[in-house]
Amino acid sequence: MAPSPIATDRFSFGLVYTMVALITFWAGFRLINQGLESRFIKDYMLQWEVSIRAYSAKQAQWPKFSGSNHVAYMDSLINEMKRAGVPLPDSNTDVTYRYQMAPFGAGDEDIFVLCFHDRLVLYGLSGNTMNRLDRTVDQHSDLEHGRVTGYPGKTAKTHIGMWRL
Repeated sequence: MAPSPIATDRFSFGLVYTMVALITFWAGFRLINQGLESRFIKDYMLQWEVSIRAYSAKQAQWPKFSGSNHVAYMDSLINEMKRAGVPLPDSNTDVTYRYQMAPFGAGDEDIFVLCFHDRLVLYGLSGNTMNRLDRTVDQHSDLEHGRVTGYPGKTAKTHIGMWRL
């Protein structure tokens, strides 16, 4: 027995409305995630660039980095920058060199920033955030060339990025 025209219409409209609702939710989540990434880049990473350039302009002494003392190095650098009167970026964590993002539909990002006089090294970036940073700084997405380069980290979910100043 064939379904009645009324039942067919109801099913079709229900399917169409469900698809429109799903597309709307997906677009909303994408907009929110892009806003989080833009905020991270413009309000946090660009402030790091400004702070490093200001600290370098004062010709201050950079702490020694041995390759294994990431946290101690950054703590020392932050203290030196404060003593030199260099404004530091605002982080959403208890330390200036860590930033956390919780985008919808993806795992939380716990980003660690390692600063040197000529570059920033970023640990814990997602692929989306890495590509967005690359497109923002270099105007195109190419992780092997340009001022921002990167490669996958130890876990397949994170990337390590380098931003040459």
